[in-house]
Amino acid sequence: MPRETAVDGSDDTLGQESSSTPTTISGSPTAPARHRLASIAPLDPVGQDGVVRQQKTRSGGAPTVRIDDASTEDIPALLALDALCFPPGDPAHEPAAPSEIENGVAAGHVRVVRAGTEIVGFLQYELPSAHHLYLSGLGVHPDQRRTGVGAALLDDFVARARTVAAQPHLSISTVTSPENLAMLGLLLSRGFVVRTIVPDYFGPGRDRYYCQHKSRVEYVDADERYLIPVAASAQIATLLAGEENVITGLVNLPAGPALELSRFEKDDFAALQSDESAAGVAFSSGILASIAFVLGLSFTSPAYPDGVRVLLMCAALATTASLIIYANTSGELARLRTNSFGRYTKWGNVLSEFGGVFPFLIALPVTFAKITSSVGVALAAATLFGAALLVYDRSTFAISARFRQTVSTTALSLFVAAAPVLGVLAVRHSAAPFSWAWTGAVLLALAAQSFTYLFRRRDESTSRVGLRPWQSRR
Repeated sequence: MPRETAVDGSDDTLGQESSSTPTTISGSPTAPARHRLASIAPLDPVGQDGVVRQQKTRSGGAPTVRIDDASTEDIPALLALDALCFPPGDPAHEPAAPSEIENGVAAGHVRVVRAGTEIVGFLQYELPSAHHLYLSGLGVHPDQRRTGVGAALLDDFVARARTVAAQPHLSISTVTSPENLAMLGLLLSRGFVVRTIVPDYFGPGRDRYYCQHKSRVEYVDADERYLIPVAASAQIATLLAGEENVITGLVNLPAGPALELSRFEKDDFAALQSDESAAGVAFSSGILASIAFVLGLSFTSPAYPDGVRVLLMCAALATTASLIIYANTSGELARLRTNSFGRYTKWGNVLSEFGGVFPFLIALPVTFAKITSSVGVALAAATLFGAALLVYDRSTFAISARFRQTVSTTALSLFVAAAPVLGVLAVRHSAAPFSWAWTGAVLLALAAQSFTYLFRRRDESTSRVGLRPWQSRR
């Protein structure tokens, strides 16, 4: 059975999500622990080196503390801290079971916050199955509460869960007492929702909220949101019993604290995936038709640059490949069901954009430069196309926005944006070798972008910075 966390003071004022570089969660699962959640406080960012740098106080700078794995030498300090955070006889805080902390440390499932040589906070988790991660304990020394220690531990825990390579979409859950409002507020502020209440979880009268972390952004029905006083436990239990409502927030009203209960919109994921597949087929078909039209005209004109012809032919090939991939997703959805829809759409999206749309748009102003008598007009058109490509590629609408960006991907984007102008100069003022060099460089840049997003990045996703896991549809 899980245990309880001890938290003292609300953490709703915590800052942004931790930017820590987590280590991969590993180790064999231990027996389910009795869950306890203890006292915590406002978040300070966790740096790339795993260090929590606390904000300066009025009296001066605060000490630097570090989050890392607990070792066997830490067990005496952890047992003492656990006893301090979870005193016996408190119905809202369940102490650790015998040998629970020792087993957790041996499995590598305990994270600690160190202030110098002192352990001021700890978090314990379990891996009861390959698909489920369970937060079983969180406690902070009373003298270190409301300094960001507990919140940083929770952010570190969630960030580490997202990096488990074998199971990137783990279910993350925990339980907490309805009386433990401070811990409940922290969980809700970090993307957890209360799914249901489990009566008599630890025995008669010791109920627990079952909390689950939301791994994807969902919409809530704005007309189905309620504020219910915390004291109205019977009404809260009734609303949660139907499994349509979840607790999404904790607020303070003049009469006292209240819980926000919301109802998520029901999505038909099979229909959404089918619609996305159909949209991909229609998009690639339109791009392929445009490329084929321009390519057909190029074959009838002896003055058409051969390098541009090759660029358009490669665009036609990549777009045809994306069209085939999009079409094959219908078989994946209807018959195969190998859960590879995300991989299919990733390939189709990358090939259609970097293999089809970009080379097609780069080729248009270069083609225009070959037939127009005004170099200035040709350069102006190329500059306009290049600027449009750069603005799009750096916007949230682009496929590249769904992947992590680095210096190399930014440099490739800048070169691709400059390609129309460089192409105009190549076909107007340079010999054939320079035109072919331009064609080769453009193809290599687009191929490098495609390779990076297909093989060096995870599946498509959006940045979660500033994005709540639930929101009202606009």
